[in-house]
Amino acid sequence: MKIETTPTIMTEMLKNLCRDLNPNDSPSWVSVIPESWALINECFPNVKHKIDLDGGSYVNGWAIWQWANMLITAEAHSVWQSEDGTLIDITPHNCGEQTILFVPDDNVRFEGKIIPNKRAPMTNSPKIMRLIGLLNARDYMLEQSGTSRTCEFPEPFIDEINGIIEDVKRKVSRNDMCPCGSGLKYKKCCGPYDM
Repeated sequence: MKIETTPTIMTEMLKNLCRDLNPNDSPSWVSVIPESWALINECFPNVKHKIDLDGGSYVNGWAIWQWANMLITAEAHSVWQSEDGTLIDITPHNCGEQTILFVPDDNVRFEGKIIPNKRAPMTNSPKIMRLIGLLNARDYMLEQSGTSRTCEFPEPFIDEINGIIEDVKRKVSRNDMCPCGSGLKYKKCCGPYDM
């Protein structure tokens, strides 16, 4: 299963999360047109370099990612705005996305430290709630470390995160219970998101 992807449908849950992120601006789908020199997932320095080369401006905010039928993640992100006002995501992503769902937010400012993600569950699964708690704790530790990407985590902590992710990615048949722990059959839960 492709775990993380751009949401394709604006559900009530997504609308609520976007309103929580910024009640004064609407989310939009933004085309991803990576620059050949751009670093994967390094949006803030990429947009700064693009402005130095071609002008335009940056718009900071949140890229919204959906993990099958499990959870939604809002990740601090920056996109480039052309002189005519068009927003373009010039940063390549690990998952090869061609569009992202983006919520502008002037309060997002990158100062060299990680900006913690915001997460919302899409299921009542204790497994997913535990995963969200662990991921939030990891972000907090990174934020406290004063760096953007590196921090020493206890091995059991990382093993638990990886174990849950591997478990929810486990291949099951359509009529088996979904590995996310929602209590639904796979075909009614994460199955439709299987890529």
